[in-house]
Amino acid sequence: MPGSTYSVTGTNFPGGTATVTATEGATTNVAGLTLTDTLVSTGTTGEWIQFNFVNPTGGGLAGNNGAFWSINVDNLQLSAPALFDNAFFYWTVNGTPVSPINSFGGIQYQGNVNPITGVGPVFGGNPFPGTPITSFDPILDVVPYSFVTAGGIPVTANDLHFAIHYTLTTPPPPLPEPASLALLGSGLLGLALVRRRRKN
Repeated sequence: MPGSTYSVTGTNFPGGTATVTATEGATTNVAGLTLTDTLVSTGTTGEWIQFNFVNPTGGGLAGNNGAFWSINVDNLQLSAPALFDNAFFYWTVNGTPVSPINSFGGIQYQGNVNPITGVGPVFGGNPFPGTPITSFDPILDVVPYSFVTAGGIPVTANDLHFAIHYTLTTPPPPLPEPASLALLGSGLLGLALVRRRRKN
């Protein structure tokens, strides 16, 4: 839901470790990285939320490449129960996705492109059976951060983007059609005229 808040903890970011409150649609500084989020609708019942972490100085994402590094998003609230049914993430250098990439640790690369833009490569991006939820707490850990090089990611990569897809378990009620709205408006106008005549 745009305008709602959630908590973000960055561990071993360029500015150290910090927990901040972020607001959907706003820009937030998290220990030296700029966080923005993007909402992308996929029809009447689906939506992507993409989290974008960027080093505004052009440097890397970790304060210490040889230490534990993580992103933890907490208490991201949904406006209605939904299925969490897809996710993907990728690193970029000055906005260009790192390529080629490889599976590393528990992170799998299966030849996928970004489901939103069609540009790749990205880790994940495979639809999977959803689990009904009303809030979600995504976490990304790398131990140590230099381990990303096993996936083909240079430690100098200065942006990280990850996205989560939700599908509502109950479709929203249909919006009234323009003709129905006009009919309703004329009915209310007629009611107002009747009341006015009676008053006179």
